[in-house]
Amino acid sequence: MKDRIIGAFIVVVYALLMYLLPYNYYYSLVYLLGVFMTVELFKISSHEKLLTWGVLLFSIAYFIAVNLPAILSLLSTLFSSLSILFYSGTFFSYLLIILPAFFSLSLLFLSLLTYGEVKSGFFPVLFFLVYITFGTVALAKLTKPYFLLLLSIVWSTDTFAYLVGKYFGKRRITPTVSPKKTLEGSLGGSAAGALLSLFIGSKLGLFEPSLESFLLLTFLTVVSQLGDLLESALKRLFGVKDSGSTIPGHGGVLDRLDSTLAVAPFLLVMGGLS
Repeated sequence: MKDRIIGAFIVVVYALLMYLLPYNYYYSLVYLLGVFMTVELFKISSHEKLLTWGVLLFSIAYFIAVNLPAILSLLSTLFSSLSILFYSGTFFSYLLIILPAFFSLSLLFLSLLTYGEVKSGFFPVLFFLVYITFGTVALAKLTKPYFLLLLSIVWSTDTFAYLVGKYFGKRRITPTVSPKKTLEGSLGGSAAGALLSLFIGSKLGLFEPSLESFLLLTFLTVVSQLGDLLESALKRLFGVKDSGSTIPGHGGVLDRLDSTLAVAPFLLVMGGLS
């Protein structure tokens, strides 16, 4: 219990720093989280020899995405004939296709170069590297109000799902992936999470309290829980209990941000782009 309290304190302080510090520091703090998650991914999958390359690939993608406006401005100045492409939505659509392809080909080549073969578990690692990158970039590009909304969705859903499941849970949802998760806990987490985030979001001026907003937030609480299950499936695949031991009593950074990675891109699409 003492370790969990210390771990929770560390998480809260880190989140406060992310919210209070200027964006340059915020980007750096988010980047650090991404690096931790990438390291944990390659360690639990026994692909340590690719760890440095994985961090490098993540770092390149993160740097480009976070500094995209400045990079596009520079490129359009150097290559004026391409300025229409750079300042249209077309380039961003291409980026969504190029990034996974870049990761796939690069990591596949490096795996063959390092091991002489494609090791077991390579493709789940590849998928999660892309997943971590997109989720981390989305988190970095959120405005501070949307960052608070994200925390309210993820933390409230997780907390109430745990409490309702502990005292009222009977029906197991996915016993082979996450034995402790129950239908009652999931429903309770979604209901409470949607109501609390509706209150916080309306206070932040992000939307009006309405049935439409409530339904949208309910959907995001489901996405939050699916992100948790996805990471649980990854750990089951590689036979580990936690992604790491970075946070006392809470496991690794990926354990704490599994739901955040899933929800952040949706909030970005909703209008949270900084």
